[in-house]
Amino acid sequence: AAWLLKAVTCIDLTTLSGDDTPSNVRRLCFKAKHPIREDLLKALDMHEKGITVGAVCVYPARVSDAVNTLKAAGCNIPVASVAAGFPAGQTPLETKLTEIRLAVEYGAREIDIVISRSLVLTGQWEGLYEEIRQCRAACGEAHMKTILATGELGSLANVYKASMIAMMAGSDFIKTSTGKEVENATFPVGIVMMRAIKEYYWQTGYKV
Repeated sequence: AAWLLKAVTCIDLTTLSGDDTPSNVRRLCFKAKHPIREDLLKALDMHEKGITVGAVCVYPARVSDAVNTLKAAGCNIPVASVAAGFPAGQTPLETKLTEIRLAVEYGAREIDIVISRSLVLTGQWEGLYEEIRQCRAACGEAHMKTILATGELGSLANVYKASMIAMMAGSDFIKTSTGKEVENATFPVGIVMMRAIKEYYWQTGYKV
């Protein structure tokens, strides 16, 4: 039970649908503050521990709705926002950077970018580094999570290289997938990314 409660506190409670509205974002925020039924928490003597999810994740246009709702509810759950052309990444870099800056301006404390898969598939590794580096700079003080969309990278070798480059360029987190690709998180991809994280930590002392 303790580990299940811990898992809840690590969840980014998310809505990323085309029909998102202020009202369903408000409902999501209420769920974020009260993720477990009160009677269950009382049975575990955890009802006064302030168990919440780790973050609420929405599109940039809904960040203000989430920030204002959580502020009104008196809780400090951070708002994360997908940006940089999520989920396909097929937008110009200037547009990606503007979207990131707007999401931060609206109150997002974490930005989830998705890489341009074409840069990986055509071997433009320096270009990939530079794009992620500029996204990191646009995030300012907000954390940045880099989504690799591993199901569209072609090989595990590419997953490893993209993982290392994403970390070198300043990512605070790396993530397998948007959830909207045909193939998303898989066990082999998870192992490759964790080995890259471990190698990066050994080389730099910085834990992503």
